[in-house]
Amino acid sequence: QNIEWSQANLRGFLDDFFTRSQAQNVYLIAHSMGNRALTRAVAALMTDKPELRARLKEVILTAPDIDAEVFKRDIAPALAAAGRPITLYASSEDLALRASKQVHGYPRAGDAGPGLVVMPGIETIDATQVDTSLLGHSYFAEASTVLSDIYYLIRDGERADRRFGLRRVEGEAGAYWEFKR
Repeated sequence: QNIEWSQANLRGFLDDFFTRSQAQNVYLIAHSMGNRALTRAVAALMTDKPELRARLKEVILTAPDIDAEVFKRDIAPALAAAGRPITLYASSEDLALRASKQVHGYPRAGDAGPGLVVMPGIETIDATQVDTSLLGHSYFAEASTVLSDIYYLIRDGERADRRFGLRRVEGEAGAYWEFKR
């Protein structure tokens, strides 16, 4: 409920930041349930104020704890409509997302494996092979491979097919990337 409550406040903060800041290269990164608020706030802001789109360079979603079908049906199309790059990191070794799936009864957008979210406008990175912590939920901040990938994504602006350490995989729903072993 706190995430639902904070969504409007996050949208207001982002609006204020874009309005008051001279920053030309804004990167937004969310983790776990924070993705719920960030994705909806960004989609709404970019719809209402399309002039801000050029300054938003990337939205990075790590271990998104969002219903995968809701994400695919409602959130991803709204984000992709803004025309800004979106990178989603997922793992099938994320125990916190497994627990969330059991509680909610539905796969999460941050799940890898057969339900991996692969769709137009989103570069999906399967981080299952990354050495993770006990719960495997903080891999984006603890694993040097993922941190390096995010670093080069931001520093060089390269898409997944040009970043070192990733290999392209052709899945049923389309192409995604995974970390090389």
